[in-house]
Amino acid sequence: MSGKEHNKTTPPAKGKINILIVDDLPKNLLALEAVLSDPGYHVVRAGSGPEALRCLLEEDFAVILLDVNMPVMGGFETAEVIRGHDRFRHIPIIFITGVEKSDIQIFKGYSIGAVDYILQPLVPEILKAKVAVFAELFRKNSKLEGRAQKIENINEELKAVNAELQETKHELEVETAERIRTLEELGQRDLLIHQSRMTAMGEMLGNIAHQWRQPLNVLGLQVQELGLSYKHGNFSKGLLDDNIARAMGIIQHLSQTIDTFRDFLISSEEKKPFKVDQIIAKAVSLVEENYTSQGIHIDIGSTGDPQIIGHPNEFGQVLLNLLRNAKDAMLEQRVNDACITVRSWAENDRAVVTITDNAGGIKKEILDKIFDAYFTTKELGKGTGVGLFISKNIIENNLGGRLSARNVEGGAEFRIEV
Repeated sequence: MSGKEHNKTTPPAKGKINILIVDDLPKNLLALEAVLSDPGYHVVRAGSGPEALRCLLEEDFAVILLDVNMPVMGGFETAEVIRGHDRFRHIPIIFITGVEKSDIQIFKGYSIGAVDYILQPLVPEILKAKVAVFAELFRKNSKLEGRAQKIENINEELKAVNAELQETKHELEVETAERIRTLEELGQRDLLIHQSRMTAMGEMLGNIAHQWRQPLNVLGLQVQELGLSYKHGNFSKGLLDDNIARAMGIIQHLSQTIDTFRDFLISSEEKKPFKVDQIIAKAVSLVEENYTSQGIHIDIGSTGDPQIIGHPNEFGQVLLNLLRNAKDAMLEQRVNDACITVRSWAENDRAVVTITDNAGGIKKEILDKIFDAYFTTKELGKGTGVGLFISKNIIENNLGGRLSARNVEGGAEFRIEV
């Protein structure tokens, strides 16, 4: 066991518990140090109250053994100073005295924050047992504080990621607007697909940011709950484990959102078979929470397990374009009980998907123009007129299918056949 001479600091070995012993008699300090000779302890000796306070500024201690009768600054006075300091007030103090104390003196010791009294001559087993209790409490509290700090670090990282997403979304919107102006000036229709993809990215980033906001708020509240519980003495291992489990569940949900977003961005050069229902589910998962917050319900139904051979990401981009158009139409018309109905089924060895809204339908005079490049009914700056044009090109040129639109009772229906 390592000790410490008066006014000299000896750094403890890693993993050891610091114990402060305070007495004006060197022989008493040596006796206490001998009793506490344990490989897990680092005993620090102080010969006076002021020296003890200097030690407290240098290191964290699990417990303080404090002599009552000391010159200049007695044990009671030293304890009062320790309890008056926010950084030290939590450290347990055990008074050591060589004489029997009156009830009044004992009451005074407890009233200023002592947790126990020990009479000299010392009984080593009793002293070691009492110190061991506080050393174990210190060890457990240090471990819990470490876990709480890790959770706080995760929360800060998530906030940084969310801020980065918002910044990326803005950059993409600026870049998309610039590319639209380039297309209009140069008439380079071969860039339309890339521009449409950038628009879809901006839309998806907006949806992801919306989906992350509520989970991040919940995660922040859980972290704050740990701090408040610890502050008010309600902290427990059960509370910590429960909050960690909930936090990890939220983090997993956020990670899955990013994976879905990434899957939509990765392009595949080779055509492959894919299930239509899976692509619909992924597309809806990216927008559903955002749409719900705007009062729009999405109803999905499928029969026959339809499948397509082609590029699943391009098909997903078409679905996102059609869902966005339906949303914009209902918001523009201020539809009550707004609903987008998505149906899919297999018909004559072909996959069929319909997306229907209840926004009142498309005007007959423009129904034949909605798939033309740059045609839009939206206000300036709110639409580019390329979404439906690109969607039709993907379905009919890349997938060998057909995309059409018609008015039905209460709204418009877009039909994909591949």
